[in-house]
Amino acid sequence: MKNHLNKNTLITLILNLFLLITVSGCNNEKEIRNENKEEHNIKEAGHNEDAENHTDEVTLSEEQIKLMGIEFSKIESQNINGYIIASGEIMIDSDNESKVGGIIPGRIKKIYVKEGSFVRAGQTLAVIENPDIINVQVEYINSRNDYEFAKQEYNRQQKLSSDNIGSKKNLAELESIYRKALANYKTNEEKLEGYKISKDRFDKIYQDTAANLQKTYSITAPISGYVVSRMVTAGQYVEPSTDMFHIVNNSTVFVDLNIYEKDLQYIKQGQKAVIESGARQNNIYEGKISFINKVFDDLKRTVKVRISIDNRSQELYPFMFVTAKIYVSDGNVTAIPVSAIETEGDNKYIFVKTNEMKLIENHDDHKSEEESEEGKDHNEKTGIVFRKYQIRTGISDDRYIEIFPLQELNDGDEVVSKGTFYLKSELKKEELGEHEH
Repeated sequence: MKNHLNKNTLITLILNLFLLITVSGCNNEKEIRNENKEEHNIKEAGHNEDAENHTDEVTLSEEQIKLMGIEFSKIESQNINGYIIASGEIMIDSDNESKVGGIIPGRIKKIYVKEGSFVRAGQTLAVIENPDIINVQVEYINSRNDYEFAKQEYNRQQKLSSDNIGSKKNLAELESIYRKALANYKTNEEKLEGYKISKDRFDKIYQDTAANLQKTYSITAPISGYVVSRMVTAGQYVEPSTDMFHIVNNSTVFVDLNIYEKDLQYIKQGQKAVIESGARQNNIYEGKISFINKVFDDLKRTVKVRISIDNRSQELYPFMFVTAKIYVSDGNVTAIPVSAIETEGDNKYIFVKTNEMKLIENHDDHKSEEESEEGKDHNEKTGIVFRKYQIRTGISDDRYIEIFPLQELNDGDEVVSKGTFYLKSELKKEELGEHEH
């Protein structure tokens, strides 16, 4: 009985010892896993922190730089006789545009022009008929009769007064009558001129014959130009407020441009500009700045600038969209080659070569930890750090362009002038790799 108890006790001790060893092993394994997990999290956090701090950096080895054909240029002072590019549209000089109508109501008897016709100033466009015109001519005849009679009486009394025969009172009365008759006569003469009745007909009208009186008046062109619209037809009754013809003379046109505030420092009256139109791709048109608006558009952040263009060729039409190059000379400015500029949306960037060196790791997830350690010296290289900087640009001469860095850069700093596309691609690959990781 005693031996049996000892045997049972021994078995119990062995089982307890086995359980203790098993539990202890599990705890150790869990601790190792937790340690590995913490270490991984620390590395991951460090990687993410590094990524956040260097999202605008690319590191390339000397071999990669040569392979990609990357070239450099220095930020330096350049004497640029360049230009500013601006967009705008063709406009008509308001002095070279006219909407033509009548001066009294009437019915259109005849029209002499069509849309597209070229007319000269003073040319008859249409004839309007109105019986009231006869009344104006009759009033002219009567006022001229009164004037001629008053003139004779006044001259006669002047002669009598000079001979001390007539009284001064009579002379004064006749002078007053004469001046009133003269004013009335001139008023009616101006009315006839308003009806476009020529002065050489005035004497014929004064003869007071039915053949000389006319009941029509002519509508004439106030300016030379093209009839771009004809809004009436023969037989139509028109009022003085009716627009009958629209005449435009676009032998000279304006180009209204919107100049951004950053470029205003370069703009001066009289500067040369070259205009290009998508509708006239093989032609260029030269002009000069004739007007700089004094009002700033606070919504567009622009100022309107006007350029006068000789358009005797009639190739430029009102409201065409055009692009203008305004040539400026600003002496020495901070500049880089145009090829160094990268554009993303509305923003412009450059890649600057820094003096920093960084380790380039050639990661291979399929290698074992031992293989990675053994090949570490062979896979790790140092490379040059390139940093992306946002800039604003100024004038350009097609080779060099003025820059205004938004962060501090110095003359002599080297920028990538050839191969910026490769750096942009490498930057995108690094960003994608970080997101996948």
